[in-house]
Amino acid sequence: MIRISARSAVLAVVAVVLAILAQRLFVAAHQPLSWAVAAAVVAVLIDPVVDVLDRRLPRILSVIIALLVAAAATWGVIYVAFDDLSSGVDRLSESARDAAAELEARDDSIGEAARDVEAERRVDLFVDALDERVTGTEDVLASTAGTAPTYFIGGILTLFFMSYGPRLARSAVDQLPDPRRREGIESVVTRALRRSRRAILLTVAEGVVVGLAVAAAASLLDVPSPAALGLAAGVMATLPHVGLVLGTLPLILLELALKSEVVTVVTVVVVLACQLGDSFWLRRRIALRSVHIGLLVPWVVALLGYEMYGVGGVAYGLALAVFFLAVLDELGRRSAAAETAEAEEESPEAAPRADGEPAPAAESEPERPTPEGAGVPGYVRAE
Repeated sequence: MIRISARSAVLAVVAVVLAILAQRLFVAAHQPLSWAVAAAVVAVLIDPVVDVLDRRLPRILSVIIALLVAAAATWGVIYVAFDDLSSGVDRLSESARDAAAELEARDDSIGEAARDVEAERRVDLFVDALDERVTGTEDVLASTAGTAPTYFIGGILTLFFMSYGPRLARSAVDQLPDPRRREGIESVVTRALRRSRRAILLTVAEGVVVGLAVAAAASLLDVPSPAALGLAAGVMATLPHVGLVLGTLPLILLELALKSEVVTVVTVVVVLACQLGDSFWLRRRIALRSVHIGLLVPWVVALLGYEMYGVGGVAYGLALAVFFLAVLDELGRRSAAAETAEAEEESPEAAPRADGEPAPAAESEPERPTPEGAGVPGYVRAE
């Protein structure tokens, strides 16, 4: 029979109560915590720009300018993309209806299949649903105005982290009693922050280039909503190995519906070639300069972040995931370096000299020639 003491029962009840309180506190405070995390990520990313501006301007003014430029660029791209999308939906709707009507009017097997599936009616339903879901620039401005207080609070938190964040982090590390551990944690976190920031900025730069290229190609091909297509391609291009293919899929489908098959095939070939170059050359160069980012982690984080917090959860979740990958990589490098140092200490004869040359091997005594008669019974060596 199992007996539970009164002390164990009280501790179990207290643990359950504390767990419930922690869970409820986290649920109640998840929004302010998300603001703090977002502000910390933005502070780390704009720190190089602030350092450049800080050479000629006050620190606070430099942070404000960097925040305003980043916010204007982000919302400017979103505004142009949604405006282009809302104006291109009308053209896309007309083109889709005309294409469905032409398919049903054909006398061959394709026309018969189109009539069997009621292509024109289904296209009408799709266009009506698209008109309801696509928001115009007025809705974008209204939603932006409604969330302005949130961004104002985020800006204040970013100013706080840019001003007092390093001091807070240093004070937290100074609480550790071991100097070697303090130095190790500071080195790992600092290097991981720099590498993860470099990886994020290089990946965002790649997305910007891809977005501009896709928007230019769509505009040259006279495809509806080139800015929206470029935005979709640029965002998806930040995901490794398959992002370019998924991001250009809307462009390929529109070309297939509105343009010739030759144009579609050429676009597919160019996209696949760019995806291979990105996976086997560009991503490796980015990994050498920053940190390696695989395929699984970004997709899992993107799905979970979007389910929990929407688009913002995807962006900030990916940034935190890259930072944690950089921390793990730094810890792995330090562990490998420590093992190598221990191996060199255990084998001092193989340790290099001060001039960089390997230590000379110990000279062995030269072998004497074996005299005749050695090994014969009764042989005695003459000294």
